[in-house]
Amino acid sequence: MKPSEYDVAIIGYGPVGALVANMLGQDGVSVLAIDRMDDIYDKPRAINIDHEVMRALQAVGLADEIEPKTISHPGTDFIGIDNRMIKLFEPPQKPYPLHWSPNLMFIQPEFEPVLRKGAERFPNVSASLNTSFVYLKQDAEGVDVTIERDGQPSTVRAKYVIGCDGGASPVRKLLGVKQESLDFDEWWTVIDAWQTKPTALPRRTTQYCLPNGPATYVVGPKTLRRWEIKIMPGETPEDFADTAYVLKRLSAYVDPDAVDLWRVATYRFHALVAHDWQVGRVFLAGDAAHQMPPFMAQGLCSGVRDAINLAWKLSGVLRGKYESEILSTYEEERKPHIRQLVATAKHLGEIIGELDVDKARARDEALGGDLDAGRSVTLRQRLIPDLDKGMIATTTTGEPATAAGTLFPQPEVRTIEHQRVLLDDIVGDAFLVVAKDDCLVQIPEDDIDYVVLRLLGDGVNPSKHGEVTDLTGTLSGWMSKLDAKAVVVRPDKYVYGIATSDADLRDLLRRLGNQVPAISRVDAPASKRTAL
Repeated sequence: MKPSEYDVAIIGYGPVGALVANMLGQDGVSVLAIDRMDDIYDKPRAINIDHEVMRALQAVGLADEIEPKTISHPGTDFIGIDNRMIKLFEPPQKPYPLHWSPNLMFIQPEFEPVLRKGAERFPNVSASLNTSFVYLKQDAEGVDVTIERDGQPSTVRAKYVIGCDGGASPVRKLLGVKQESLDFDEWWTVIDAWQTKPTALPRRTTQYCLPNGPATYVVGPKTLRRWEIKIMPGETPEDFADTAYVLKRLSAYVDPDAVDLWRVATYRFHALVAHDWQVGRVFLAGDAAHQMPPFMAQGLCSGVRDAINLAWKLSGVLRGKYESEILSTYEEERKPHIRQLVATAKHLGEIIGELDVDKARARDEALGGDLDAGRSVTLRQRLIPDLDKGMIATTTTGEPATAAGTLFPQPEVRTIEHQRVLLDDIVGDAFLVVAKDDCLVQIPEDDIDYVVLRLLGDGVNPSKHGEVTDLTGTLSGWMSKLDAKAVVVRPDKYVYGIATSDADLRDLLRRLGNQVPAISRVDAPASKRTAL
């Protein structure tokens, strides 16, 4: 029997795999999602998402359903010896650059069903649950994937495969992909509990940077509270299998009678990055490609960035927009980004987990001095790196050009058709050119799909298609600060580059056309050269 055929097989149907399924499904790509479990995991793991995640959910029409299930992150305090504040992260103020709150707390068992139900909207997306991945074999045209359900093996055929199958990733192991260790290996216990009555607890997330007991306290939605406790010398992971022992350790931070334990899980926190993110027609994403300690709460967020980066390129290849060479930029762009982020998370973990008292006092003096002098980074999003490789404009020395590789702002705008609308909702997945009213835009005769928008001045109402007025000032202010007359944006809403003159814009678009391996089309769509 000929195996069932799909454009993409996704191994692992957690949040990253489910988001990829939504993105590809929305584009008409045929998808099979495979997961060994018969339902979502009913306990919390990830607890933080950010504005990039919300922007991705917005792109697939799920953000408005997710947002009411979240709360904005209240900020973080780092407490050293003698109760000294040594570092802090403040919540950003409105207007938010991407519209959504930059950091949000959520409950994963409430989050994942929305993603899976979202994928069910698309008849071209199928899911095979309670199904084990067994083997894959690829050739020049596709991949044969052997799976097993209820003891019965079968084979499906896909043009591409994405391994979203977690830190233990059978796909990664089968491919023989090794991992680079950034030398972080510690045992911590994560305790999730419901607060059942009033009790004294910090208002904000708190990092207890104490040599006699490093720990993290996290304020979740509703009454969910989380503690992450470092396993100390003389303790073992097995100690935390005893509820009485857990409550005794927890009593240093909260009245045990005021909480109801939901989950206790002991983890070995790692800092790992896969050497290869693509092997032929098979890609790794999420924890299969990287693992980091949770001290920046960026594990899931990073997996979503993988999904965003890969999905538009893979969809474009499958829909005949781009040559397959574009897929090589996935690893080129994401690997350096995640490596830097993992290193930052590791550094924060070392700050929190220091056990040597003398080193901790020296740490407190240095960090506390920086905080007092205003030298500390107090917005966590500033620690998220930009893209510095791949399809971005560069200088003559090969460095990213001004603003290239940064996230493009998303304001509310007014158009001739809408009173108020989020910018992304009128752009779609094409390359975007936003130009100020006095900039001449000449789209080159290449094979890239563009949407062109004219950004009007304050108080000027749109009078024709393609004109928008920034209602929040986030985009117009951003462009003015950069002295930009125009900006070119990728489909994943990263900035390709900015132009400070008409000539700059012509050069920028020429360079983009040379970088993007678009498929030549004799009859390009009429919409390609027009504004909205």
